[in-house]
Amino acid sequence: MTDTRPPAVDRALLDALDRAFAKHAGTDARIDAKELQAALGLRGEYLARRVLARFDRDGDGSISRDEFLAGVRAVVFGSVTERLRFAFDLHDHDGDGSVTREEVARMVAVTLAESGIVPRAANVAETLTDAVLAHADVNRDGRVTFAEFESALRRRPELLARMTRSEALWIAPSEHLLARLDARPSPWERLRRALRFLRNRWLPALAFALWGAAHVALLARALVDASPNPSDLFMRLGRGTGVCLDLDGALILLPMMRGLLTRLRAVWIGRALPLDEAVDFHHVAGHTMAALALVHAASFTVAHAWGHLSSPVTAWLLGSLRGVTGVALLVTFAVMWGFALPVIRRTRRFELFYVTHLLYGLWFALVIVHAPTMLLWAGVPLVAWAIERRRRARRRGLSTIAVAAQALRSGVTRLDLKRPPGFTFSPGDYVYLRVPSVAKHEWHPFTISSAPEREALTVHARVLGNWSGALRARVERHEVEGDPTPLEVTVDGPYGSPTAHLFDAEYAVLIGAGIGVTPFASVLESLVLRARAGHGAKLRKGHFVWLNRDAYSFEWFADLLAQLEREDRGGLLDLHLYMTDGRAGASSLGLELARDLAHDAGAPDLVTGLRTRTNLGAPDWDSLLAGIAAQHAPARVEVFFCGPAGLASTLRRVCARLGLTFRRERF
Repeated sequence: MTDTRPPAVDRALLDALDRAFAKHAGTDARIDAKELQAALGLRGEYLARRVLARFDRDGDGSISRDEFLAGVRAVVFGSVTERLRFAFDLHDHDGDGSVTREEVARMVAVTLAESGIVPRAANVAETLTDAVLAHADVNRDGRVTFAEFESALRRRPELLARMTRSEALWIAPSEHLLARLDARPSPWERLRRALRFLRNRWLPALAFALWGAAHVALLARALVDASPNPSDLFMRLGRGTGVCLDLDGALILLPMMRGLLTRLRAVWIGRALPLDEAVDFHHVAGHTMAALALVHAASFTVAHAWGHLSSPVTAWLLGSLRGVTGVALLVTFAVMWGFALPVIRRTRRFELFYVTHLLYGLWFALVIVHAPTMLLWAGVPLVAWAIERRRRARRRGLSTIAVAAQALRSGVTRLDLKRPPGFTFSPGDYVYLRVPSVAKHEWHPFTISSAPEREALTVHARVLGNWSGALRARVERHEVEGDPTPLEVTVDGPYGSPTAHLFDAEYAVLIGAGIGVTPFASVLESLVLRARAGHGAKLRKGHFVWLNRDAYSFEWFADLLAQLEREDRGGLLDLHLYMTDGRAGASSLGLELARDLAHDAGAPDLVTGLRTRTNLGAPDWDSLLAGIAAQHAPARVEVFFCGPAGLASTLRRVCARLGLTFRRERF
C-alpha cells in the first residue's frame, strides 16, 4: 500500500462538498452532534461525538464549512497515514496517543451494537479485543500505538478501502464522490466501454430502434402532403397518432403473455429474442400510449374547433359516438396509467394497481367501437391473448394446501405448499398464488424458492402491501392459536424467467438483494442436489452475492447456505455476503480487523455462523465484478440479478463498462 496525496480540489468537487455540507447542516450552517448522528445513520450519539471531535478543529462543539471540507479531504482523499490517523483517533478516547484494551473493547462493543450484530456467544467483544491486541500490540505493553496500528492495517489494504468508501457514502451519497476515488477513464477507455455496452445490449437496442422507427414512419405517412390549413394539419396529426396507438395497442399485450414467453424461452428462437426486456417494453409502450392519446385527442379537438367555428367542441365530443367513446377511452386509460405508476405499484397500495389494470378489457372494447380499424392491428394479438387467458384459467384450477407456514423475521412469510399433481417447474420459475382466506380474487407473483428435486413447493413472501401483510397476519394467528385448518392456496404457473439462462452459462454471478434471493435459492439448491446425484452441469463456476440490511434476514436461507458450504467440495460456488446496514467506516476498523483475524483462524462468521465472512456495508460493485471478470477472462461472465430497480440500474451500468451480460428478474 502506497501513500496517495489528496487530489486538487476542483470547482466540481468543491460544489459537490458544498451541497453535501448544506444537506447535513442546519439553518445555522453548522453541523452539531445530533445532525451528524442523523447523517451517519447512527443509533447512539457516542460515535457521532467521536467523529465530530475529529472534524471540530476549534473545539466549539460543531463543524463549520471549512472544518467539514478539511475533514473530508483527510478522511476520503487523504494519504494512507492521514486516513489511518483519523480512524486511530476515533478509538483513542482519552487522546493520549495510544489505544488501551479498554478503549478497543469499548469501540468494538459500540460498533457491534451500531451494526445490529447480536453475538452468538458470550464475551464476543472481549474475544475480538484480545485478537486485536495479540495482532497489533507488538511490544506486549497492553496498548497499541499509532505506529503499531498503522503497521497492522497496512498489511490489510482492503480494510482501509472499505473504510474510505463508507465515509464517502455518508458524506455525499448523491454526489458520486466514489468516482473520485478511481482514475478517470481515458477517451479510449470510454470508447471501449461504449462498444462493450453495445455488444451487451445490441438486441434490445435494435428492437426499441425498430419500434421507434415504425412510429416515425406512421406519423410521416400521415403528415406527408398536408395542406397549410391548420385544421387539415391537426386532423392528419390526430390520424397519425391514432395509427400509432393501434400499433402499440397490439404490441402491449405480447409482453404480458407469460405462457408464450415461457415456451419461447425453452426453444432456440427465444434465446435470440430480447425476452428479458418484455416488462420494460410494456412499461415504455404504456407511457408512450399515454402521450399519444393526449396528442391524439388534442389534435382532433383543435382540428374540429378550427374547422367548425360556429359549433362548440362539447357538442362534438358529447354528441357523437366517436366523441363519447374517445372521452371514455381517455378517462379509462388515465386511471390505468396513473395507478400503474411506481408510487402506487411498489407500495402498500399495490391492490389499486391490480384492480384498475383489469380495465384493459373495457379499454379494448371501447377502442374497437371508437375505431374499428383497431382490429386490423390487434385482432391476432387479441385472439392469442384470449387463448392464453383461457389456458391460464384452466391452469388456475390447481388447488393445494400449505403443509407448513412460518412467519420469519424481517417481515417474510414462508409457505411450503403440497405440490399439485403433475406440477413440474425449473429452477428460477415463478408462480401466481391466490389465497382465498386472504383475498378471493387477487393473484400475486412469487418466485419458487425450492428446488425442483424437492417434493414441497416453497415460496417466501415479503410484506410489501396489504395482501402480503394480511397473509402474514393470517399465518401468525395460525401459529399462536394452533388452528389445524390448512391454508388453501390456488396456483397459476409455473412461468419462466431470465434465470433460466443460468444453466446455459459457464461462469455466472447471481446477485440477490433481500428477498430477491428466492430464484437463486432454488437454483443453488438444485445445483447441490444435482451434484450429489452425480449429474453434471454446464456451469463451471458460480459466484453468489446476497445483500441484506440486517443479520436476521440471512436466517431465511441459513440452512441452505450451510449445506452449500458442506457439500461444495469442488469449489463450484463462491459466496459473497453483505450486511448493508453494517458499519464499515473508520469507527469500525478495529472490529473489522478483529473479524478478519477470527476468520483467518477458522472461526465461524459473527453475523451468520457460516464459514463465509459477511462483509459490512455495501459492495464496491466495480471492484467485485471486475475481479470476477478478470478471474475467468477471456471467457464470458453472465450476471443475474433480482432486487430493487435502483440497484438494477447501477449493476447494469457496471456490467456495461466491464462487458458482462446482465439479466434482471422481472414480473
